[in-house]
Amino acid sequence: MTFLTFPFLIGGCLATAVPVLLHLLLRGKPKQVEFPALMLLKKRLNVNKRSYRLKHLILLALRMLVFVLLGLALARPSVKFADWFPSLAFSSGNSENQGFVSSLAASLGSQDAPIAAAVVVDSSLRMNYVAGNRNRLDVAKEFGRWILSNLPKNSQVAILSSLREADVFQIDMLAAEEKLQRLTITPQGRPVADAVFDALALLNSSELEQRELYVLTDLSEPGWPEESITSLRNLMGNGVPAKESGVPAKGSGVPAKGNNDDADQNQDIGLFVVDVGVDNPNDSALLNVSVSNQIAVAKTPLQIDADLSHLGTEISKTVELLLSDPKSPEKDALTVRGSRTVDFPNGESRRRVSFTLAGFEPGTVQGTLRFTTTDALAVDDQLALTIEVRPPEKLLLVAPPPVAAATLYLRQALETVPYEIETLSVGDLKNTPPNTLKSYRAVFLLDPTPLDAATWKKLADYAASGHGVGVFLGANADSSLTSFNDSAATELLGGKLVRQARRPDGDLWIAPDELQTAVFAPFRRIGPKEEFPWDAPPVFRYWELSELLTKTQIIAPYSDGRPAILAQPVGQGFSLTVTTPVSEPPNLDSPWNQLTRGEESWLFLLLSEGIANYLLGEGERNFNFKSGEHVLLRPSLETMPATCVMATPSGEPIRLTPDTLKREISVATASEPGNYRIRSGGARESLDTGFSVNVPGDEMNLRRIGTPQLDQAFGAENYRLAKTPAEIERNIARRRVGQELYDAVLLLLLTLFAAEYVFSNRFYTVAR
Repeated sequence: MTFLTFPFLIGGCLATAVPVLLHLLLRGKPKQVEFPALMLLKKRLNVNKRSYRLKHLILLALRMLVFVLLGLALARPSVKFADWFPSLAFSSGNSENQGFVSSLAASLGSQDAPIAAAVVVDSSLRMNYVAGNRNRLDVAKEFGRWILSNLPKNSQVAILSSLREADVFQIDMLAAEEKLQRLTITPQGRPVADAVFDALALLNSSELEQRELYVLTDLSEPGWPEESITSLRNLMGNGVPAKESGVPAKGSGVPAKGNNDDADQNQDIGLFVVDVGVDNPNDSALLNVSVSNQIAVAKTPLQIDADLSHLGTEISKTVELLLSDPKSPEKDALTVRGSRTVDFPNGESRRRVSFTLAGFEPGTVQGTLRFTTTDALAVDDQLALTIEVRPPEKLLLVAPPPVAAATLYLRQALETVPYEIETLSVGDLKNTPPNTLKSYRAVFLLDPTPLDAATWKKLADYAASGHGVGVFLGANADSSLTSFNDSAATELLGGKLVRQARRPDGDLWIAPDELQTAVFAPFRRIGPKEEFPWDAPPVFRYWELSELLTKTQIIAPYSDGRPAILAQPVGQGFSLTVTTPVSEPPNLDSPWNQLTRGEESWLFLLLSEGIANYLLGEGERNFNFKSGEHVLLRPSLETMPATCVMATPSGEPIRLTPDTLKREISVATASEPGNYRIRSGGARESLDTGFSVNVPGDEMNLRRIGTPQLDQAFGAENYRLAKTPAEIERNIARRRVGQELYDAVLLLLLTLFAAEYVFSNRFYTVAR
């Protein structure tokens, strides 16, 4: 038991002398009266006298007890019933092994004993939500300062946040206060639940007996992923042990606790979850932006789509698109290119807006999609985007005579992108100079006839210099496999030709396992893999390949598992092989496939665009990234500058050193949302490109978790949830010094006072 104001108890005990003195000073003095006639009543008088003395002593004891209880009430006693009765506490520990003596010793603790405390502050972007002219991080800091001011002297304190860093105890309280004050919003960090893992491990490393963990958060869902809640439950010993479930701890790689001793150690930690969020948040958000093609062709239409969400009351919001003009003297100036008004109903809803634009000039176009009016969470009210606009690329289609008929389908498909298409016969390819060949970005061989070794070598060198070679195998390869199995040919084809495989029943088709490769990027713009009729265009014949090169990747197999589309890097370029042709005439009696004809021939249009993008290297080029992703840019330059300067969204210049051999620029991390611009110095400015960074849309979800999720993570009896300093203070007092008995003592005092009043009235009435 402990006392907040112990001197009052001493004063109450000393005050018991008052009724004793009054008793001694005011007791009655008997008068001697001789009355022989009443001798028979003498015995009765002695009996009454003894009864009078007993009642007088009882009244004296009641009055003394009133003063004792008055001093006890003013001393504000408290007792840690949790150490004697574990069901009354939220962190009881392994009390089954505690004897009565150890429980009594624990209950007589002091609130002035040093404590190992960890304060976890959610510093995610969601903490920028403003209510009452303050964002949630400022509110959390205020709570943190209050917590630090109420810690006993010589306590160990650690300040943790969403920032991924080494978590240690601060040197002293002043250092902890300074770190708390310096906390800023972290664009891309760990969920607050993962920071709790590190805090628990840090507290368990302390030698102090009392340990407390404070989690200051807005309780939004992204900070408490389901997998983290499951791992926390195992760590706290509320579910299947972590060593059985196989769930690793989050955060800094601390292994999850799995045995009962570790779970009891975590339960011994006083855990306080402080809710600094808003009960009913109201926010409209731009989740993500996508473009029909990040590398667009000049003067062609481009579609820009944006997904929006809303949580809260009914509202109308206007979205506007601002883009730069590469030909403008002020290249970074943005002009409004369109706007859309969206109505959101009450509650939670999602919408999509689209902009279709044309007339882009070659160059890097950057822009912003934003709400015209901001709300309580301004950070999700705009998105950045970057588009690379280029002139139409030159492609060469090589086919056996008649060249026009053989290249018809592929030429028409690629011209819709559009590309500049030129054709050449297989026989003329041998005499084409290498420099002339390099004027084309990619070469397509459509059902080629056998080529000599020098021509295969010329094509391999062409690809290695940073270009693309695509080969569609067909009936002409049957005349001589020796040519197609030449070493230079194998380097382009990815393996050796074996035989033709036939499926005359048409029960075979190209069946990609997934759409993540660059070849299927056009399909991803439309929908998931399941939405496409892959089995509609059957394949009747194809080439089997064996002895595939180690670098060869099977982009898509047939439905029987054999390779249909293969690709591999060749030096700085790429090559791709399709094992069935796309150059057959329309009325062929025994066609190899139905890819270019039929109701589902639109699949061939998408496939042709994807193959061209891959061979041009554009499928690997990305200009829009998520916060924290590794940024890799491959500008379309023959010669890379030795150095360049990157301007961040905040305007800070950063010098970069490109990889001149690989002709690429690498940026390890870019966490600040917005547009980045990269330029080489000098008047000619040979390099002018950029990229955009946005926060993942699901990170801005303000939907809140409730006590069921917290109970699942920590156990209902292992934590306390608070929203005000008063609630925290009560929970801290209950944790450190136990339950206050002030109310109970005061009630007992009033009861005894009333009893003394009644008893004294009856006593003096009888005495008179």
